Amino acid sequence: MNADRRAEVLQRLADAIARRRLTAPARLALDVVAPLGFMASQLALLVRPLTPPGRWYEYVSALGDEQGWQVLRRFVDQQDC
Repeated sequence: MNADRRAEVLQRLADAIARRRLTAPARLALDVVAPLGFMASQLALLVRPLTPPGRWYEYVSALGDEQGWQVLRRFVDQQDC
């Protein structure tokens, strides 16, 4: 997945989190995951084959490396601005 596509998918995920008013819990979860970014990305790669095609598959694919988690964290942080 290229960087532009990843950003688009993760922006949609951050928007969905904000619509459901889960920004604060998401920020807490992302703060916990931040030091474990490599392990979190490996977990995403592990569950990707088990995820049905569609938006959840895209979310998991976008979070398949540490960069994806950092991008999601930045988008969630921007939701309060």
